[in-house]
Amino acid sequence: MGRIPCCEKDNVKRGQWTPEEDNKLSSYIAQHGTRNWRLIPKNAGLQRCGKSCRLRWTNYLRPDLKHGQFSEAEEQTIVKLHSVVGNRWSLIAAQLTGRTDNDVKNHWNTKLKKKLSGMGIDPVTHKPFSHLMAEIATTLATPQVSHLAEAALGCFKDEMLHLLTKKRIDFQLQQCSPNVAQGNTSSPYIASTKHDEK
Repeated sequence: MGRIPCCEKDNVKRGQWTPEEDNKLSSYIAQHGTRNWRLIPKNAGLQRCGKSCRLRWTNYLRPDLKHGQFSEAEEQTIVKLHSVVGNRWSLIAAQLTGRTDNDVKNHWNTKLKKKLSGMGIDPVTHKPFSHLMAEIATTLATPQVSHLAEAALGCFKDEMLHLLTKKRIDFQLQQCSPNVAQGNTSSPYIASTKHDEK
């Protein structure tokens, strides 16, 4: 058994809210509060479901909402908190007065990720790209990995040349990997050794 639906689907209006609906919802909440979202649409005279009313109020109509540009201090707070909690937008928004989780998420995805990348900082790990490249180089420099990386790079170059020229290329399998040369392909990326032109 699932949850009880929040409304009767038959008589529910969908789509864009009208200014009249916004006024009805705002007036009702100003008088009665937001205690029971399932009852609010009916009591306010709206043909909407409770979830729609809750989201409209939370994201657009609340009097304490801030609209417009994020300040430098807000951006710094978002970046600092994101480095600790990741993409938990509601936790981040709770620390920014008047901002919704959706506003914070959209600002991160459209502005801050690009801003950090432009500054040479990985927006996922919050480490400088140079630091990440050094980690990758260190990993690839270990004796156990370096020969595999070299072989994979050789295969990758051959495959890219084939894709770019769209001509038939016979892989030099002895340079790629002994397992591939013997037909033991465990990689989904190397399905066959022959590429036929059509």
